Amino acid sequence: MKMVKRIVLALLVLLLTSSLFAAGQAERVGKPVVLKVSMAETSTDIKADIIKNMAAEIESGTNGRIKFEIYYSNELGSLADVTEQMVMGGNILAGTSGDFYANYGSADIMATALQYALPTPDAVQKFNDSPLFQKMANDIEKASGLKMLCMNWAAAPRSVMSTKPINSVADLKNLKIRVPGAAAASFFQALGAATESMPFSEIYTAMSQGILEACEAPLSTLNSYSLHEVAKYIYLSEHSLAPSCWAMSAAIFNNLSADDQKVLQSTMVKYGKIFTEKGLETQASYRKKMEEAGVKFVKPSAADVETLKMAGKASFAVFPNMTAGLFDQISAIIY
Repeated sequence: MKMVKRIVLALLVLLLTSSLFAAGQAERVGKPVVLKVSMAETSTDIKADIIKNMAAEIESGTNGRIKFEIYYSNELGSLADVTEQMVMGGNILAGTSGDFYANYGSADIMATALQYALPTPDAVQKFNDSPLFQKMANDIEKASGLKMLCMNWAAAPRSVMSTKPINSVADLKNLKIRVPGAAAASFFQALGAATESMPFSEIYTAMSQGILEACEAPLSTLNSYSLHEVAKYIYLSEHSLAPSCWAMSAAIFNNLSADDQKVLQSTMVKYGKIFTEKGLETQASYRKKMEEAGVKFVKPSAADVETLKMAGKASFAVFPNMTAGLFDQISAIIY
């Protein structure tokens, strides 16, 4: 008799557990995870449409269990602000160059942002797929609670736009140029420039007032911010593809089902490739638009290109916290 009671009790517990699990699943399905995408670019930038298409595919692939809201021109706050929100578990998805994440658990991720470290889209993709990048991502997750989803969103080559002519590397000396982070700062400082830090949305005003003389970015971004209205010179240094490392709260990611995690991450990698290809395809059209607006383009000489590359390689020595021999490790992966 006691045995029967025990069996009945066990069945009741199992039934109750199953009911609670089903209720939890129903609640989870009924309340989709909403990720707020934080972008520095404007809604007219080439990246905007690609993000929209990516979001639509992920929403479809997860049957609406993951949804997106997209915010442009740093509407959600500075990169530092949104990253701290992600660390605290905020439902934000943001991407930027690897140097920004170097203080979140992996000093070595700085290398992904160093100029000429990953010189081609193929090199960027190989590194994205490598165990070395996965180790960097794991270190960051353990230290700060950020989940690094991918780093293969390589922009079109970045060049320098200025209010005065730059005909050679020598003209960069003492040039007041806005840079996005420590990696770019070390590169331009090695070339003699005076680097400045400010949100991209403030560059137009700073240039028009003479506070700033130059900035660097892909042609699509320079055009979308209408900087050709205040600066008429572009030096095609093409010093970086500035691959974006996309991150979100690890707590939110780890709470997704395995299938939804796979859809989210694989789709982001897929659209990283699309973004890179699209950026390269549109270079000529953006150059034409800007030339029609009166912008003059200068291509560096072969000697200047070598000087730029040397400044990029030398940047590895500027950051002593990175693993010794990291440049050679990366070269072994991409070549």
